[in-house]
Amino acid sequence: MFLLGKDDCVYWLQTDSGDLTKIADNVEHFERLLRQEENLDNWFLPELVKELEQAGKLLGPNQVYSYKKLPAIGGEYSIDNLDATDISVHFAFSGQICEQIQTLPDGTKVNITFKKISN
Repeated sequence: MFLLGKDDCVYWLQTDSGDLTKIADNVEHFERLLRQEENLDNWFLPELVKELEQAGKLLGPNQVYSYKKLPAIGGEYSIDNLDATDISVHFAFSGQICEQIQTLPDGTKVNITFKKISN
């Protein structure tokens, strides 16, 4: 997810790891960065999306591709580890996991539990 901060900078929230990174000083800078193929490949994973679509995993309204097991806890960037998921479920799921693991050293074994989210 890309966010526009109060400082007018653009930030990238990586839901696979929970990392928040400043990537542009303003929207115009972000738009220039979007013209670079390397950034498009890194931010949007078009080859993986193409594989997902070819495998019949198509997005419906309000859906995003979401990991069954986040890469931050050992999941892979593969079509077997991704499914079309409601966007609110995706952010709740990945947010809970990233919150639980944010202070753990790399390589720590984890046991993930989930909180019920009410609408």
